[in-house]
Amino acid sequence: MTAVRVHSGTFRDAVAAEILKVRTLRSTWAFLAGGVLVTALGATILLLMVQGYDADSPADRANYETADPTVVTMPFVMFFVGAIGAMLITSEYTTRTLGPSLLAVPRRGVLFGAKAAVTGLIGLGGGALFALAAFAVARLMLGDRPAPFNPWPQWTDAVPTVLCATVVAGVTCLVALGLGALTRSTAAALTTLGGLVLVAPIFAHFLPVVWQLRLASVLLPNLTPQLAGSDHPYLLSPGGAVAVTAGYLVLALGAGALAFRRRDAA
Repeated sequence: MTAVRVHSGTFRDAVAAEILKVRTLRSTWAFLAGGVLVTALGATILLLMVQGYDADSPADRANYETADPTVVTMPFVMFFVGAIGAMLITSEYTTRTLGPSLLAVPRRGVLFGAKAAVTGLIGLGGGALFALAAFAVARLMLGDRPAPFNPWPQWTDAVPTVLCATVVAGVTCLVALGLGALTRSTAAALTTLGGLVLVAPIFAHFLPVVWQLRLASVLLPNLTPQLAGSDHPYLLSPGGAVAVTAGYLVLALGAGALAFRRRDAA
């Protein structure tokens, strides 16, 4: 990846340079393809669930859980979209192009802020795209099947979930950027991100019920239904979920920005 020179060193020029960088990273398109793949896989799983639901008796249908596709797909989407945010900074350490970037934008706060702005846009854009795709496919497959199997009897019922899933994806992408600045390693950042959004929710299910809910309630993938105020087994109110979401953002970005400002470019 070639460093892009920003002559004026302004925030706007730095943002433009970061957009160009992320477009030229092959990993960006690979991770977006991963998001497309898991969305298609989620649609396949939903199709099998709908077929099983239709084939079962009314008594058996009562045992079905909600067929919300975001529960299956969005944690993986969060990982893939978040990985782009991590790569936006770790790739510069890997290719040793951070030094030239700092020559172009000597103020580290401006450079990190530009990376955060682009990362946030990627997270929100990717989150909105995949959440809307999952919802649209679900609406087509679920049709007029009743709740609770159909979580959205009316399409307007899905608006809070889609919006909150978008926000959480954006926050996850920014958390990944902070992890990348802290670790300065693609492998370490992606491993930590995968642990947060993929491994920890699974681990929580093996804990005693009280601890399971306490841990699960503060994990990134489970913040979406709590922010949206929809039916869920978790412990946080919408206000509490907002506080936890903000906490992720402040801690990860704050720690990442501090590390970025104080460490050398090697």
